[in-house]
Amino acid sequence: MYTTIIRFLLLLFVSGSAMAHELTPTYPELRSSYMNDVYEVKLKMWNARVDVEYYKIEVTDEDWNNVPFITTEKVFRLKHFGKRDISIFLPSDTTATYICTRSMLEKGNASKSIISSKVCSKIK
Repeated sequence: MYTTIIRFLLLLFVSGSAMAHELTPTYPELRSSYMNDVYEVKLKMWNARVDVEYYKIEVTDEDWNNVPFITTEKVFRLKHFGKRDISIFLPSDTTATYICTRSMLEKGNASKSIISSKVCSKIK
């Protein structure tokens, strides 16, 4: 009985430290923007990581090559449990397949996590 409780608690503690951030929707749609020949993708992000406050936006094609895009901030701060709306603008001839956010780790701070997380949404 005690071993079951200990295993449960150990699993609970280990799984809690592996939380990342969230990016929704998982499959966003390209929509026409207010500019000609430009699409817009709207996403929402939520930070579940207590050890990370800075994130970077990346847009790639199906082979994970970088694709040009425009947004207000490519690197931004998002505090723990913070939420953020993200708008990304892409040219109409884009080859974009994935929109990702990657956690940016602080240099020289040994008390912070060394695990980077990358969360992606695939464009419909």
